[in-house]
Amino acid sequence: MKVSVCIDMMFAYCDFFERIEEVKKCGINTIEFWKWTNKDIDKIVETKMDVSIFNMDCKDEKLSYDLSRGIINAGRKDEFISALKESIPVYKKLNAKAMIVLIGENAEFNPENVYECLNAAKPILEENDVNLIVEPLNSVDRVGYSMPYATPVFEVLKRLDTPHIKMLYDIYHQNMMGDFSMDEIKENIKYIGHFHVADAPGRHEPGTGNVDYVSIIKEINKLDYKGYIGLEYRATKPDPETLGFLKEV
Repeated sequence: MKVSVCIDMMFAYCDFFERIEEVKKCGINTIEFWKWTNKDIDKIVETKMDVSIFNMDCKDEKLSYDLSRGIINAGRKDEFISALKESIPVYKKLNAKAMIVLIGENAEFNPENVYECLNAAKPILEENDVNLIVEPLNSVDRVGYSMPYATPVFEVLKRLDTPHIKMLYDIYHQNMMGDFSMDEIKENIKYIGHFHVADAPGRHEPGTGNVDYVSIIKEINKLDYKGYIGLEYRATKPDPETLGFLKEV
């Protein structure tokens, strides 16, 4: 099992680079974060930490905002490809494993638009050996999110049929939608590039809600999955004290 820590959410009582040092103290050597445009990328490289994932972004503020809300559901293919090309040098510098892409919100899910945008990215990803992971978000916390369920996203990924575009399966978000299914994970594990962990409800550490993470991660460990289990929760106590579930696994 490989573990990474989202340092935009965890160790919130420290500044950004102190968080990286706190992760090291916990014996974890991999981090993940959201936007790259507000980070000192060279300084992150100097920390010698591995980077699992980060959000695709761009320096144009309006487009950056739209990316954080998702643009592929709107079919904004040219802007999507532009942001992808701008993000690839950052991906390479960090030696990251994948970039997160959000679907969109405040519109009915349009699988054709999503497919067309991702399909336009496919040759670029394959040529540059870059991976994208598409993330469904729950529509309770993110009201109006265009596709909060896993199954329709898996259907798009099957059509694309490339190892360079997979899903970020956030166990918290799928539980919030009543959509979590271990059977569906098993059936589609080849299309999952990353998992996120937070208990539901609350989005706090495992053990604070209703999700049996020890059993779930044990089941994931039995599968042909080579990606990371990403910790992305708001701890109710000092973060190092919330990692006991990993020892149980």
